[in-house]
Amino acid sequence: MSDSAERPMEAEPLKGDQADGVCKDHGAGCGKLGMNKLTGWRTAAFLLSLFLCLTVVFAFSFILPCPLRPQYLRTWNRTLPNAATYDFLAMGDANEDKVQDVFFIYKSSEGSMNHTCSGEGLPSPCLFLLAVDGTDGETLWERPLAAELSWVECGFGGIKGKTCLVVHTDSFTALDMHTGVVVWQRRHSPVINGNLPVIIMPDLDKDGINDIAVLSYNHPPLPHTPIPTEMVIFSGKSGDMIGSKVDVYSGETRAHLQFTTAGGAQYILLHTDTGLYAVGLWRLAKMAGAGLESYLKKEKSWEEKAAETGLIPLHESVSLLKVLLVKGSGEPSPSLLLLTPATVTLFNTHTRSISWTANTSTLLSTPSFGHYNEDDVPDVVLEEDQGNTTKRVLILDGKTGRELWKASLLFWSESPRPASVLTLNSYSVFMLWGERLTHSNETSSAVEERSSYLLHPRHPQVLLERRNPTQHIRSFKAVLLERGRHACYLVLSGADGAQMQGAGLAGAGPVVLQKRKIKDDVEESSVLGVGKAEGEPVPRDEEELVKEAFHRLRFSDEIK
Repeated sequence: MSDSAERPMEAEPLKGDQADGVCKDHGAGCGKLGMNKLTGWRTAAFLLSLFLCLTVVFAFSFILPCPLRPQYLRTWNRTLPNAATYDFLAMGDANEDKVQDVFFIYKSSEGSMNHTCSGEGLPSPCLFLLAVDGTDGETLWERPLAAELSWVECGFGGIKGKTCLVVHTDSFTALDMHTGVVVWQRRHSPVINGNLPVIIMPDLDKDGINDIAVLSYNHPPLPHTPIPTEMVIFSGKSGDMIGSKVDVYSGETRAHLQFTTAGGAQYILLHTDTGLYAVGLWRLAKMAGAGLESYLKKEKSWEEKAAETGLIPLHESVSLLKVLLVKGSGEPSPSLLLLTPATVTLFNTHTRSISWTANTSTLLSTPSFGHYNEDDVPDVVLEEDQGNTTKRVLILDGKTGRELWKASLLFWSESPRPASVLTLNSYSVFMLWGERLTHSNETSSAVEERSSYLLHPRHPQVLLERRNPTQHIRSFKAVLLERGRHACYLVLSGADGAQMQGAGLAGAGPVVLQKRKIKDDVEESSVLGVGKAEGEPVPRDEEELVKEAFHRLRFSDEIK
């Protein structure tokens, strides 16, 4: 007999009367009952899981609030009657809604929030630093300050966030950018002729807040009476002076910049009457107080070139007019753009050598930067004076200095310099300003009409022109109000407060801050051919193609 016959029930324990367990007498009925119980438990588990999933979906869809996107006004204006303003526009998120807000300063007898100079115990007219919401232009806060204004800078570190430093009369006043509250104020400052930019220092006094330094020198230099260049360090938390005043340079200083090498060492670049020099911030901190230099790094390759005075020669030239930082150039450290009356030169700070030089004529404005091609290196935008109120706008390749694009436009003395906004395609949209002469049918005389222009690098043969009636432009910016979103431009216009120091506001007129979305200008613009004869039309299909290209643009954050 086979082995399977001896153990008939071992392989199938649920069959027959000899299976272990209960239900001997019920046979197959017992198995059916067990299966029914198992099916019931499965159904209950499925329904419970479905209920939990629906509950979660319901909670996230209706109970938990979704983040609200900011609601923008596509265009807004802020008008302040009988006031004067300055060449200053700053951006920052004052109300922490992830949208950039706008800061500017004006002079008036009365503010926008029912503040008056006399009510604040200040001589009239006085200064008002104003923060307005980037979405709709409404006032966020306003701070009255005593006139006159020397300079203002916003955006460096503070106790609870970013800070604005206003230098006015004989006072330094630090304001919280989020609230407008005075963080600290120092009267009778030891800095006599303070100059921008503010130098950002590490936390030297160990109070948890980064400190600042200000350089003092005559700007512009007075003939035959240059004063020594000095530096004073202030506590970022209290405004107290840290250490002693430092003598930086005994000769004539025309401008300065803060510079960080690839290794993280910080230097001050001094544009002097004999060229461009660097001095280590660690050296100046050591001169201010023993031990303060321990918070700062040195760059060995730079220090090897230092003279006994601590100055490191970078580019010696008596004809040097201006020095600009070029960030995002693909090098380990930022490059420098050096301007003389006849040339523009790119200086590689990593190798301390000249990358390229281009010949130019008289420049009308400070060069700006943007990406005309897609090599990720900022290109240089110049405005050259051609005489007869005509300028030539040039875009030079940031890598080689060769000419990429040019056009001639009429200009007026207060026309803003070019600006750009980066797109996701790795090139920028450029915004230019100029004038056109139009002839009226009623008179034979030519009429000057001011215009703004948009340039798309993939359509270099045309410009979009929008007639812009704005007068007395003091400041202009093209910016993104959110990360990668809402490209717009800001125009601040009004009487020049710098020309009205010590005087009243008679005949000053209104100050106007206008915000417009860049894409909204497209439909209001006409399409002009670059290099074509005046009045020569652009084909209709080409107009539509160019405008559609602008509408398809998506924007990206500029490299800071």
